[in-house]
Amino acid sequence: MFVTCAAGTDKGIVRSLNEDYHLMRVDRGVFIVADGMGGHAAGEVASEMAVEIIDDTLGDFRSLPDTEVAGRLFHAIQSANGAIFRRTLVEQEKKGMGTTATALVLFPKRYLIGQVGDSRAYVLRQGRLHQITRDHSYVQEQVDAGLLTPEQAGTHPYGNVITRCVGSNEEVVPDIY
Repeated sequence: MFVTCAAGTDKGIVRSLNEDYHLMRVDRGVFIVADGMGGHAAGEVASEMAVEIIDDTLGDFRSLPDTEVAGRLFHAIQSANGAIFRRTLVEQEKKGMGTTATALVLFPKRYLIGQVGDSRAYVLRQGRLHQITRDHSYVQEQVDAGLLTPEQAGTHPYGNVITRCVGSNEEVVPDIY
């Protein structure tokens, strides 16, 4: 399988610290991105922890059936959530830290994605990008309920408010695609 990949981050003009973290293990088919919660304590710590724990917990999955890989991906994100949450309990200065997390497990003819938050995954087909994941955000919930149009959501003042993240609560339920 031939894979072309690249990654880059930018803290932007508002933030003083880059809270993004990513990993690309082409040899294993593992790609993970996490975006620490901006404006919250230690978002950069949460994003790094999430990526490293998800990667470590996935382990060697290449010979497993899809259902077991999906279960392992689900568990890996939950493990990252638990570790980050427990850290906030013992380090008060990190209370409230959290991150989004999107992890891709790539096989020659298929993929699995685990996601929490609003870091999106897309697939490129015939020159067009198609969004695979759904944001866990206030505006997405409003769109789903028919209260906002996608166009209104794009300019909504609460467009950056996520409703699910890794680390801020004792439990999290990742979506698996």
